[in-house]
Amino acid sequence: MTDDRTGDDIYGEKHKEANEPIFSGIPTFLKLPEVDRDALDEEDVDVGILGAPLDTATTIRPGTRYGPRAVRAASTVPSPPYQHFNIETGVDPFDTYSVADTGDATISPGDTRGSQLNIEDAVYEIAEQATPIVIGGDHSISYPDIKGWAEANGYDDIGLIHFDCHADTGDDGLTGFEYDHGAWVKRVYDDDLMAGENYTLIGPRGFWPGPDTYEEMREAGMKWYTAMEVGNMDLDDIVADAVQRATDGTDAVWVSFDVDVMEPAYAPGTGEPEPGGLIPREAIYMVREVVKALDPDDFGFDVVEVSPAYDVSDTNSYNGGITSGLANRLIIEVLGSMALAEQGLQSGDPIKPKEPLGPTASAESPADD
Repeated sequence: MTDDRTGDDIYGEKHKEANEPIFSGIPTFLKLPEVDRDALDEEDVDVGILGAPLDTATTIRPGTRYGPRAVRAASTVPSPPYQHFNIETGVDPFDTYSVADTGDATISPGDTRGSQLNIEDAVYEIAEQATPIVIGGDHSISYPDIKGWAEANGYDDIGLIHFDCHADTGDDGLTGFEYDHGAWVKRVYDDDLMAGENYTLIGPRGFWPGPDTYEEMREAGMKWYTAMEVGNMDLDDIVADAVQRATDGTDAVWVSFDVDVMEPAYAPGTGEPEPGGLIPREAIYMVREVVKALDPDDFGFDVVEVSPAYDVSDTNSYNGGITSGLANRLIIEVLGSMALAEQGLQSGDPIKPKEPLGPTASAESPADD
């Protein structure tokens, strides 16, 4: 990747010009080019998007098999296809990165473990050539995501920043299956890919897991900030701590975002909604700041547990609902923060009004009579 590329150089006229209506064509992520996973190097792709439509490792409400499709559908609104300048951060990630949709990992209904191994292979193939961003699927996919990514790059020690309502550190999952969506963190830890001191959970609340599991997490050196603590603390302090822990002596950092970390009023389309979660501004801000502080060359991300059947305004995934729209937005935010980190910047070049925000300095009090 060269630092002086622009989106026009990478994508041509499609960077800024919408050449077809949003309801036409094949709905790849952001209508980006679809590239076979074995051709990412050849096509000079920097970031590969992968769908992992697996939901047979969930334990309550199914439906996340349709998550990748819904997030892709939501990503076509609004257009244009590739240019995504963010008015708040002042960066367009597609001026920095060539991003492609690599399709979905192979899922075999009825063979959960086999499907997870297929996901691991697909992430491995992407990670040999590009940065993987994975759309789930239930949260069990994060174990094969991390395994494939770490093995492809030779990472021995990784940091993990985990946004979730639940800890997902169960020894045997929620109902006795050690590879279900409530056990993936424990699988990563048991494989010695991650030390407890390099793990931070943001947003847990409610009633699972129980005290014994949290005691084990504490003994392992793991750390968490409950949803109420997030609401009462300075977000920058949480971000700084999570980043410091994730990067302390590690080779790389994975960020995993479960949409059930959100207050379900804002993200109802998930299998296990729990009242009292994060609001979108908190989540978007923390994801932005976390990723800006990481090395984009040794990084991976997944967003999971979007279940469009329960989403507001989504009865068919033709254009996504509010939860899949949030997931889509998070991926673009991740790409934007990666672009800033690549350039060594904290901020891009946002467009601001001529006058400063708030009362202007030239405003004078009415003269006394």
